[in-house]
Amino acid sequence: MGPWASRSGVGPGREVGGAAAGSLRRRRRGAQPVPRATPLLRARRARGLLRRRQPQACRVRAASALASPPCRSWPRGRRGREGAGRMRVPDAVARRAEPRMFRASLIKFHEVSPWFTLPNTLANAAISQLASAAPRPLHLVDIDVSHEVQWPTLLESLTRMAAGRAPPFVRLTVVATPPVPFSASPPGYDFSPHLLRYAKSIKLDFEIGRAASLDSAHGFCTAPDEALVVCLQFRLGHVTAEERTYIIRRVKDLKPQLMVLSELDVWGNGSTAGEFTARLELLWRFLESTHAAFKGRDGEDRRLLEAEAGSAVAVAAAREAVGREGWRDRMTAAGFDQVAFGGEAVESARSLLRKYDNGWEMSTTAAATGGGGAVALRWKGQPVSFCSLWWRA
Repeated sequence: MGPWASRSGVGPGREVGGAAAGSLRRRRRGAQPVPRATPLLRARRARGLLRRRQPQACRVRAASALASPPCRSWPRGRRGREGAGRMRVPDAVARRAEPRMFRASLIKFHEVSPWFTLPNTLANAAISQLASAAPRPLHLVDIDVSHEVQWPTLLESLTRMAAGRAPPFVRLTVVATPPVPFSASPPGYDFSPHLLRYAKSIKLDFEIGRAASLDSAHGFCTAPDEALVVCLQFRLGHVTAEERTYIIRRVKDLKPQLMVLSELDVWGNGSTAGEFTARLELLWRFLESTHAAFKGRDGEDRRLLEAEAGSAVAVAAAREAVGREGWRDRMTAAGFDQVAFGGEAVESARSLLRKYDNGWEMSTTAAATGGGGAVALRWKGQPVSFCSLWWRA
């Protein structure tokens, strides 16, 4: 029985130490049990864990981002003591990584964990289905955190379509946005040459463009004969409610045939402490699932990912935790209708999930139209993220 296994009672010759010994002494003295961990205590524990887990170069700065939530909100115009009770948002840890190690860490994480791989697989399957409906040029607008690692699988699937069904030309537009955890990359990192070489090797007519912002992306989306798909994944959760509404409306102005929205499935109670607690619990799921994914092995790649996850909590804790139903309401209000994933896409995702730790599971939810809606990813029964499809109403 491992050190984390629970045991009832203390038999002869059994040693009890640490928290267990303290609990036993309190029971003998009739003292009150220790209360459950508060958000402040959880934050301290997470901060300590991240200090041990992060690479030395970024350890203190990123771990210190997990400041405790404020006890109360300051009135407008009043700041109080500098740094008191406020969330300090760190620079993205990945920006200080070595480019080759960063790319290797991304690929490794996609191999051992479905955290991002499952939403990417669902998105690729939906895009392939759209592309096969009519042989016309395909335009992908990339606003996500995959760093283009998502696309080789899609490009390969397009070349395997029956003769006359594959798109004659594929264009990828990568939209630059303010860096957030898991979206930032170190200086010198560029996956585009790998994508272009791969597309050439499989004889696919492929082009990559870059837009400085979502507003400038409109200049790239002017071809009327293209099938336009926007992938908006794990970005909106790091911006304010007003910015979310603006981004969704700008995406709608692009007039996409399909929009893929993937986000963390996090619910808060509206208070700062509640939002922080919800994000912190999600961090524990990330750390626990990543430990299982790497089978307990340590390494710089694992430390980089865990440090980035810790920074994500610090950045997102100041934002409203919306949850899957909240995102659906927001998308519907913006003029989108949710559509179902095809049965083949769902089965592909289920098949993919079998290669990972058995703590992972997925489920489909009902859309307002009556069909299958978002696909939810869970770790040991607890929500992690969801992937959904939308088109303009």
